[in-house]
Amino acid sequence: MNGGIGDLLTPQRLFEVTNTVALVAWIVLVVFPGRRFVSHVLCAIIVPGLLAACYAAVIGWKLASGGPPPGDLMTLAGLRAAFADDWVFAAAWTHYLVFDMVVGAWIARDAVRLGIPWPLRTLALVLTFLAGPVGFLIHLAARAIRRPGSSHVAE
Repeated sequence: MNGGIGDLLTPQRLFEVTNTVALVAWIVLVVFPGRRFVSHVLCAIIVPGLLAACYAAVIGWKLASGGPPPGDLMTLAGLRAAFADDWVFAAAWTHYLVFDMVVGAWIARDAVRLGIPWPLRTLALVLTFLAGPVGFLIHLAARAIRRPGSSHVAE
């Protein structure tokens, strides 16, 4: 094997498991954004916390076994060199999954609170999952034209 964590886990398997967990949580968040457990606990704390623990375990293991990554992480060449390691790349992807999920949970809570129509809310959530900042911008635009407590989009 790749000399992975206890030789039980490979970078590809970590990638598959974290993506599957995130995908299932995102489906639940998109379908049930108004459920307090979903948007306040499951997708804001539990799933991001589990994914963050995976991230921390891999990064901690990589640092303990080989020290800091080679190169200057403040340059594209240095980042490219660090991400050439499949473990680091899988951990970096998990980092994205964690923060996109936290942002998605906030979007769900905020959109429900503001009464943003479900098609726009759903679009923002799906795009946050697929292209983080784009979904976030869609939500910011929706909330900018939405007045709290109103039953329609401001003109």
